[in-house]
Amino acid sequence: MLTSLAPQLHVSLDWLQGVLSGMAEPWVIVVVLMLSTLLLEDLAIAAGVALATQGAISWGASLLAVGGGIALGDIGLYALGVAATRVPALRRRYIGERSEWARQRIVQRLSTAVLLARVIPGLRLVTYTACGFVRVPLLPFTAWVLLAVTLWTVGLYGLSFAIGQQLAHYLGLPPALAVAVPILLLALAFPLVRAVRQRWRQRSVSPHSA
Repeated sequence: MLTSLAPQLHVSLDWLQGVLSGMAEPWVIVVVLMLSTLLLEDLAIAAGVALATQGAISWGASLLAVGGGIALGDIGLYALGVAATRVPALRRRYIGERSEWARQRIVQRLSTAVLLARVIPGLRLVTYTACGFVRVPLLPFTAWVLLAVTLWTVGLYGLSFAIGQQLAHYLGLPPALAVAVPILLLALAFPLVRAVRQRWRQRSVSPHSA
């Protein structure tokens, strides 16, 4: 499967790599990587690992760019929740005793909420905007987001590099492509698993399933 995907992945990464490597200043690559996390986080991680492996940018700068961009995006979701409190209809419906009760519960379990939202697909938007909407204290929220993003980014970088080395050795893939493949496959796996689970759930509730 990997060998069949290699040509397509190689073309995509070569294009991105060519665009970024063609920029003379490393700080420009850092900025582009940061901005790309706001669009496609998984692709930004794959590109960051590939570029660092090739030597177009240092590992430290790559981690800082990708991790910093992801963290800014997460804090942006908190800001989105804060902005939502200015909508009169939302204020009338949700601000009050109900929001204070939710705020207390989230604050009590803030570390768990932030860490789980980071690793479980689909939870970040709801959790982080809710934190902003009920005005969870920004400082502890930011601290937990930074910790979660650091563990997530460093973990994926390490996993991608370790598996990529094996792919390069056994399959003969170019090193920059090999280290990007694990992240790209992981990104493809989540929607596939979600689609399979949704189809299975629909079949289980269908009256004809019996």
